[in-house]
Amino acid sequence: MKSVDIRKKFLEFFAEHGHERVASSSLIPAQDPTLLFTNAGMNQFKDLFLGKEKRSYARATTAQKCVRAGGKHNDLDNVGFTKRHLTFFEMLGNFSFANYFKEDAIKFAWQLLTKGYNLDPQNMYVSVYEEDDEAFAIWEKTVGVPKERIMRFGKKDNFWQMGDTGPCGPCTEIYIDLRPQEERSKIPVYEDFDQGRLLEIWNLVFMQFDRQQDGTLVPLKQTGVDTGAGLERIACILQNKESVFQTDLFTPLIEEIEKLTGVHYASSDDQTKAAFHVLCDHVRSTSFIIADGGSPSNEGRGYVLRKIIRRAALFAQKLTDKNIFPELAKRFIKELSPVYPELSVNQTMIVNLLTSEIEQFAANLIRGQQILAGFFKEQSGDKTITGEQAFKLYDTYGFPLEVTVLASQEKGFSVDAEGFEKAMEKQRALSGKKMKEGVKTIELPENITTQFVGYEKINTQGTIKALVVDGALVNSVNAGQQCVLIADVSPFFVATGGQIDDSGFIEINGQRASLEGLEKLNNARAIGAHITAPAALKVGDVVTQQVDGYIRRMTMNNHTATHLLQAALIELLGKQVKQSGSVVTPDYLRFDFTYHKNLTPEEIKAVENRVNEKIQENIKVEMFETTYKKALDKGVIAIFGEKYNPECVRVIDVPGFSAELCGGTHVPMTGVIGVFKITEMTALSAGNRRIFASTGVRAVELMQNNFNTVKELSQEFKVQPDQVCCAVKKQADTLSRTQQQVRTLKQQLITHQLNGWLQLVAPVNGVPFLHLLLDGYSVDELKDIATALIKKQPGFYLLASNTDDKSVFYAGLSPEHTKSVDMKKVAAALKSVGLQGGGKADSLQGGGARLTNNLLHAVKGLW
Repeated sequence: MKSVDIRKKFLEFFAEHGHERVASSSLIPAQDPTLLFTNAGMNQFKDLFLGKEKRSYARATTAQKCVRAGGKHNDLDNVGFTKRHLTFFEMLGNFSFANYFKEDAIKFAWQLLTKGYNLDPQNMYVSVYEEDDEAFAIWEKTVGVPKERIMRFGKKDNFWQMGDTGPCGPCTEIYIDLRPQEERSKIPVYEDFDQGRLLEIWNLVFMQFDRQQDGTLVPLKQTGVDTGAGLERIACILQNKESVFQTDLFTPLIEEIEKLTGVHYASSDDQTKAAFHVLCDHVRSTSFIIADGGSPSNEGRGYVLRKIIRRAALFAQKLTDKNIFPELAKRFIKELSPVYPELSVNQTMIVNLLTSEIEQFAANLIRGQQILAGFFKEQSGDKTITGEQAFKLYDTYGFPLEVTVLASQEKGFSVDAEGFEKAMEKQRALSGKKMKEGVKTIELPENITTQFVGYEKINTQGTIKALVVDGALVNSVNAGQQCVLIADVSPFFVATGGQIDDSGFIEINGQRASLEGLEKLNNARAIGAHITAPAALKVGDVVTQQVDGYIRRMTMNNHTATHLLQAALIELLGKQVKQSGSVVTPDYLRFDFTYHKNLTPEEIKAVENRVNEKIQENIKVEMFETTYKKALDKGVIAIFGEKYNPECVRVIDVPGFSAELCGGTHVPMTGVIGVFKITEMTALSAGNRRIFASTGVRAVELMQNNFNTVKELSQEFKVQPDQVCCAVKKQADTLSRTQQQVRTLKQQLITHQLNGWLQLVAPVNGVPFLHLLLDGYSVDELKDIATALIKKQPGFYLLASNTDDKSVFYAGLSPEHTKSVDMKKVAAALKSVGLQGGGKADSLQGGGARLTNNLLHAVKGLW
């Protein structure tokens, strides 16, 4: 059975049994800091299992894109060397949300496997959690599996959890017996399962608990079922293959690699086949991650993506000197885009990102391999690359630890991974990039909620439903006490989707308190306003809540302009443009998006013009609610990294131009924005760009300032405004030539004065010594003077120069005198007169406050 039919049969089977067919979620988890990538089918249903979300269906089925290449579930190092490990795979699953439980889940799985896929029950075993007597009884008595084919395993094998925290529970697994035919009459032992002689093809998890940060298990308010069957493994069984790489999911890619390299897969040795496998797997994971909005970087999931790409580049070198990975991506996209159209939509982005990333790595790879070869020679005794050496390769040459490990293993070396992590942690501490600790969440009773009325009103009265001080609920607070106030209604917008918090104040009995912060509480059902109480407050009091209208209006301008900007970028550059982040403030907007190259000045102007056209058309902005599915069916854009309620989403529609899902505040008509101006365009990484822009009053102020600047320059240079740039360039060229003439004259002056300075050299403790205090020389020029003096007369030369209210210095020492002069003492002496600097055994340089003749005092007693 072909893989396309396996996927289709699975989804259709469960649809026939009342399950909603739900599309795969993005590989980039929506607002889930516990995950690098989506790694299981249930990720998108996490809040349903926790009881935090309601949907119109209680049963679902999916074919979910998954990546396991970082964090708790990490298969990267094994890929290529085993028959089944993959970084990317498709998880076929069925789910129950407080609907059916163990019995129906088990019966569904058995029916599909034995009737739908025609697998032989005599060739299958099942396992249950050692304490799950209920599941054991269902398998034996309801399904009819002989008890000798039902294994009881412990937590390691049959208790499942998504991460360190979250939904979890006991599970039952279904295995196919892969042992030689003559061994299948024997009851398998645990090692047969653990070592893969029996292959797990389906895992049925019975969600009963929510694991907390401290490890405790809290019963879920509603039980559920989460099952996962790997498409690749089922294909392996149904196509009667020993390895997933022999299935029809991979054979087109292997054929493409053969075509690109001229290397024949079937006749290759194991190491060469491993390279084929790595490329086949890694092109799948990297293509999907990029299509879903990921891009290479040195942090988080971007770093994992970079590791996968660079690991692929390293293995590709075993087959060819050419960069074949982008070409392989094109073949993969062609094969799978009928199922996942986002691949073809983003093909240009995928190919260009892979090309640039590998080309960038190739340059570092040559130098890095030379450095690593040197480390091999240095460490030839204990055959271990130290953590510091591995970190240098990472920090300087972009070698992920896994690449260093791989290259080292080929030479019979190991790598001190623990030492590498210590060096990495030290760097994070120095750069201030340590991971944030978990923020303590205020626990509130479920009945404490807030109705947000900020779309319609910016002023409203509300009754205090709760007061929180230091994380604890209180009934009252005193005047001047800091607290979090939660009212039954609120006009205040809490930061989300890139838009910042509202500003404003809360008033009671004529006393006002400005907002110090806002936050969503109680699973976003309540709004907490951080204030310093203006008077004594108690639960039940009525307060007036006022949004700063001017700031809100400015923010609305920028938020709607952000939508127009994205629409213009997509229109002009293509659908590969995806929002990867945004910030909306009253003063400016920042928009991050995926694109493989910098925009030209002409493209930036075209984007600006298109946005301003839509502003001038004064289009009515429509805002309405619908279901997530209906919105997507209408072509509404869902933003990268956002989590949406499938039953109710808010659409911001500028008819005929832009339609996005958004919970932010927006203008009623595009004309309200006034004007739009891009102020800056930068590259964040190989596949990410960032635009800053202003609108309305701020854009007008910017243009007025720029106009005044151009006008002043026009008058200064006595040219027309459109000739200012040419005049400035001409002036800069003249200045550059003048500076070069000054440097030439200085060099001639130095040459002329050199012999005179040499006559001032006097021995100090046997070392020829000279100190000079000059005017108008740079550090580089002082260095040139010292070098010329040393060339004529080896010795020690201490030179300083004043420029305006500062000074610079250079101390140079000839090689033959390095043992006679201690540069550390020289540095200390110079520090005593306010000169700071650093250097080596034969030189120092730096600067400080303006010097007089106290340089002489600094050098006294150096020896």
